[in-house]
Amino acid sequence: MSAPTLRPYQLKAGEALEGAFFDAGQNRVLIKKPTGTGKTVWFAALLKEFPRLRAWLEQFPEKQRKMLVIAHREELLDQAAAKIRAQNPGLMVDIEQGPRFANRYSDVIIASIQTLQASKFKRLRDLMRFSTFRIVVVDEAHHAAAATYRTALVHLGFLPQADASDENEIEAVTDDDVAVMEKNLASWDARAPKDRLLVGVTATPNRSDAIGLGCVFQTIAFSYGLKEAINDGWLVPIKPWVIETTDSLDNVRVQRGEFNQRELADTVNNPRRNALAVEGWAAYAGDQSTLAFTVDVQHAHDLAEAFRVTGVTAQALSGETPKEERRAMLAAYTRGDLQVITNCMVLTEGTDLPRTGCILHAKPTKSATLYEQMTGRGLRIHPGKTECVIIDVVDVARRHSLQSSPVLYGLPPSLSPQGKTLQQIENEFEAFMEKHPGFDMERAGRVTMEQLEVRASTFNIWDIPELGPVGASLAMKWVRVGTDSFRLQYPWQDGVEIVSVAPDVLGHYDVSITLRPSHGAPPRQRTLATQIDGEKKALMIAEQFVKDDRPSVVGLKGKNAGWRLRPATPGQMGLLRKLRAPMKPNLTAGEASDLIDMANARRAR
Repeated sequence: MSAPTLRPYQLKAGEALEGAFFDAGQNRVLIKKPTGTGKTVWFAALLKEFPRLRAWLEQFPEKQRKMLVIAHREELLDQAAAKIRAQNPGLMVDIEQGPRFANRYSDVIIASIQTLQASKFKRLRDLMRFSTFRIVVVDEAHHAAAATYRTALVHLGFLPQADASDENEIEAVTDDDVAVMEKNLASWDARAPKDRLLVGVTATPNRSDAIGLGCVFQTIAFSYGLKEAINDGWLVPIKPWVIETTDSLDNVRVQRGEFNQRELADTVNNPRRNALAVEGWAAYAGDQSTLAFTVDVQHAHDLAEAFRVTGVTAQALSGETPKEERRAMLAAYTRGDLQVITNCMVLTEGTDLPRTGCILHAKPTKSATLYEQMTGRGLRIHPGKTECVIIDVVDVARRHSLQSSPVLYGLPPSLSPQGKTLQQIENEFEAFMEKHPGFDMERAGRVTMEQLEVRASTFNIWDIPELGPVGASLAMKWVRVGTDSFRLQYPWQDGVEIVSVAPDVLGHYDVSITLRPSHGAPPRQRTLATQIDGEKKALMIAEQFVKDDRPSVVGLKGKNAGWRLRPATPGQMGLLRKLRAPMKPNLTAGEASDLIDMANARRAR
């Protein structure tokens, strides 16, 4: 295998890494690049392609300039070994996994985290008796916050000893763990050894449980976005479609920011929905090789059967699939003998199937990270492939924000693309918002761009969102922001103070206060309460704070205050014009105040 030529953005990533390490003194560095843009090729080149790194390595004795690559799946280990051998002919590259023992004198060792953690990291300590790992790479580095990875990094000298853990679960991590970790790091960095380099590589640094990677890495030295990679021609364009169902997700519980998988499977795995997904696929995907993502193993089997009933070759793949059967299935798919693979959480990472021309999202998710991982499986370049069809099976979700293809370009998920590329939709949406700057997308529902234009001509921008039943128990004039957040704004001290009530990733509510000084000083924010059960209770806590600590505001923001019925003041009208908020004749002061609050909220002031 010949060594691949590095692309321009890969060279820039290397330069950014060198700058972070040598100039900024940061030796725990994260690199973000989308799936399909050569993450493995890039870190395989670290030993020879980047001059400052190469010169730095050469100052150490040969046995002290080794590289260790940590991954969590067999496919990732094998891919890394093949790419590193291609980039570095002459180096000894070996794999440490289960029954496979690496030669202790190898230049590069690629190890599974499961093997490293066995018997409390005995195999890792044995490796370190023979080698000094000067560069350590964590592939799919969003896993690095987990206790198992952090403990391995403790042994390797990148993290303080206090962060070692007895946890055996690969993904196990808690907010308390991270709080302790960050506290330990505060003093560790001043005394930590700087003669080694930790490189994390991932397409999706945002974990679905909202745990940040700052508990491991010091900086994101380089970030190359999916949208940018598509526009630069390194990934194929996305052609999205939506299939709407009548199944409601409103009664499916949310745990740590994601749907309860058992309840989700009970809701979406039914013959009618599966048949609808197959019908939509037949209409939009044509004969494209397709990866379908499902909620659980049974859903994968049931959806595969729904395909087979229509004469389509389809098989289900899961963690329960025997290894040899799995290899045969992927080989048949690569040859084109198998048209559809329905899989349950197997092909989200480390999958190299470039002939994939369609991704079928049969698994609803609230996680942008997971959605991007699944979508990325279809974006690799392949001979004759000009685009990737993305099909979102969208259920009723009044209480939830579901991920769908428009979010990959920073567009509202409620836009229904129906066959236009995301680049086309982006251009049309920007032109639409320029024409209708006050339009509230959150209240528009699921619409195509054509429907959006019609909706804008009849949309009642003056219809302030109702608070619903919870509003009856409130004394003050709150503004609803989106579907489940609330905002109260008033002048205070030398600026404006904003009280916000918003849900957290666990489905509870937080109450926070932000003071924005008028003279340009940085805003000051503090949290009043967290993890409150229910929006009503959180709003009552917020109102009680205003009554107790801001008594002069009560009359100003009371929902029945007499001033609200007076005509809007010249100052309000001037501010509305400055905010580009639309105005109607005979605005009352109360209506103007609410519009100002809404306009400020939309602009995240």
